[in-house]
Amino acid sequence: MFENDHNENGMENTQFDSQPVNDELSVSGVENVTKKGRGRKAALIGGISAAVVVGGSATAYAASDTVKNQVKLRLSSPEEYYAWVTENNSKNLGQILSENYKKSIDNMEKGTDAKFKLSFEPTQNAKDMLIDEVFGGKSNEETKQFEDIIKNNDSIGIAVDCSSKKGKTEGSFGLELSDKRVVGIDAAIDADTMDYFVRIPELKEQWIGVSLGETMDELMSDEEANAVLQTYKDIMNDPASFLSPEELETEVNRYAGVWGNFAEEVKLEKKESVDICDITVNYTVASVKLTEKDTVKLGVEFLKELKDDDIIRDIVVDKIKAVDDKSEYKDSINDALDELKEQLEEDDFDEDTVFTVNTYIDPTGTIRGFGFEAEEEKLTMVLGKDGKDVRGEMKFVSDGEEEFSVKLSAEEEGKDKYSGDLTIEYPKTSYDYDEDEGKMRSNTETQKAVIKFDEFEVVDKEKGYFNGDFVINIPDVDPIDLSFSSDGKQQEVSYEIRFDGTDYGKLKFAYSVDYGTSVDVPSKDSAFMVDVKDADNFKLEEYATQDEFNKFAKGIMTQVGIDDKTADELAKYATEEIFDAADSGLDINDDDFDWDDDDFDFDDEDREEKKTTSSAFDDDDDDYSFNFEFDPSQFKYEDYKDFMTEEEFNEFVEEMKKYYDEYSSTAGSSATTTKKAS
Repeated sequence: MFENDHNENGMENTQFDSQPVNDELSVSGVENVTKKGRGRKAALIGGISAAVVVGGSATAYAASDTVKNQVKLRLSSPEEYYAWVTENNSKNLGQILSENYKKSIDNMEKGTDAKFKLSFEPTQNAKDMLIDEVFGGKSNEETKQFEDIIKNNDSIGIAVDCSSKKGKTEGSFGLELSDKRVVGIDAAIDADTMDYFVRIPELKEQWIGVSLGETMDELMSDEEANAVLQTYKDIMNDPASFLSPEELETEVNRYAGVWGNFAEEVKLEKKESVDICDITVNYTVASVKLTEKDTVKLGVEFLKELKDDDIIRDIVVDKIKAVDDKSEYKDSINDALDELKEQLEEDDFDEDTVFTVNTYIDPTGTIRGFGFEAEEEKLTMVLGKDGKDVRGEMKFVSDGEEEFSVKLSAEEEGKDKYSGDLTIEYPKTSYDYDEDEGKMRSNTETQKAVIKFDEFEVVDKEKGYFNGDFVINIPDVDPIDLSFSSDGKQQEVSYEIRFDGTDYGKLKFAYSVDYGTSVDVPSKDSAFMVDVKDADNFKLEEYATQDEFNKFAKGIMTQVGIDDKTADELAKYATEEIFDAADSGLDINDDDFDWDDDDFDFDDEDREEKKTTSSAFDDDDDDYSFNFEFDPSQFKYEDYKDFMTEEEFNEFVEEMKKYYDEYSSTAGSSATTTKKAS
């Protein structure tokens, strides 16, 4: 996390330690007359000493980031120092992004093979609850075999194997019981030709395919649309031809440099004490204040850089062809520049609005955080280390009140191994109806979610494998225990499902990634190809017969433990249902919605009929009573949370109360209370 460790002052001073002087080389202050030989010797020694000092200092400067930073800090103006820090950090960022991008491209060239598996291992208690829920506690000979399926299987899961290389992808999705595959679906895609294939191998080895590429070529006569489609294909096949890793690094440095060089007035606070959670570190804090006018000036500088950016221009003009030529590219940027320059000439800006950017710089010159301030709002993100204590903090403050925060508190237990917690504090607003004032009142409280982690350790940075035990504590929710483990070959995650003190089982997820594979996309010649334009006429039996499907369905059922007789009956029923549905299709025409004027011919006769039949009471009836008073407190959000947000619920209650008040005031007391029964 922190690459450089330093002493209390953040400096490595070993190169400045005093060294003992050899007596033979010392010269008394009164012995100022020497022989020629001794003079030459002294001159030689002096020259060597000077060379050692200069060379040693140069080596120390070149080797120590701390020394470089301190020299720059002391010898440069605030603006020069800030530009130097920005440039160095952007270089590091550019290198990291470039290297990761290059690895991604290399892996795509090699081919990526990924495996995923999600499984659930229920407890015996969970199995009993499921059996009781499904069969209602009534067990007989017919249900016993289905109960045994639940009882005899230790797990149920979904396994996915997926391989991709240069725009081609193939994958397999399988349902498993007790780690044995029951049935699955295979799929394959060729992104270049836009061919898609699918099959159920347990049903039939032959693939079903559709070729969207050929269809799109016919449907998309628009040259621009075809160009976009072709660009997408080219990027998928060779992303580096659009933006190489080296070009990505150049772009990061280019636009970071615009910001670094733009800062004309930089205020530096050296060895500023910065509180991060419960530790205090000394950072150099560089502050840049921007007015509304400054932001427009900054936009001008970015556009100037963009206009001369050959990399972006070539992508926009030549590669994705977003504009016709280089002249149009420059003209569009010049138009934007003219608009900003016109704003600067008008000089109609609010000078009272100031936006401040604070940059936190450690003794090595590494940026450890940022702060952004605007009027009464402030966002801070900063990371620090004191000995083995690692702290990080992100917080948003508005009008002096902390609205939101994320705080990291960790202890370094070894190389790349940490234990600690991540605390997230956020506001939660609840609403209650105040009967005295007759309106809804809001109450905002700070909620705290805590993620505790123990022995978090990265095993493989490139593949993202790591070890660690995590406990997630969320208000009003049972703690969630997650265990991450890796042997370097795959990542495993397990979750003990527990609610209200009851254990239901273990949910497990595992994945692995490897590089260097081949991908085979099925041939359209051997596949059962479906014409997209004629898909409505697709007949399932042309691909698989009813006998084949019946055999497939029965095979699955007997495999999971259903007896032959029951499997025969269920397979026959499933086959008939599926083939009937496939043959009938969706035949929707205008007759299904055949309404005419007569359907809406509601006249006085209809009204009279409705009046005589709509109610058993008429105006003369006084033998019943109806008392109604609207009470908002009877409405609880819990009853409505599946249909609306809490904010919508509160608006709904307020609206109902408003209608009730209006109705009551208009209709008088009779609107809510009628005569009581005699």
